[in-house]
Amino acid sequence: MSEPPLLEVRDLTKYFPIGRTWYGAPRRWLRAVDGVSFTLEPGETLGLVGESGCGKSTTARAIV
Repeated sequence: MSEPPLLEVRDLTKYFPIGRTWYGAPRRWLRAVDGVSFTLEPGETLGLVGESGCGKSTTARAIV
C-alpha cells in the first residue's frame, strides 16, 4: 500500500484588491496566483523558482 501525499495543492488562486471606491469597495482585483497545483510525496523536495514578482512568496504564504 502506498503512502498518502504529504501535501496536495489543487487549483490555488490568490487575489489582492487594488484601489478602493469612495465607499470602500475594491475597484479591481490583482490575480497574484492562478491555478497552481502540485503534490508532494514522502521523500520529495519542492522548490519554487521564477522571476521576481511571479508569485513564489505568495504561493508559499497561502500554503502555510
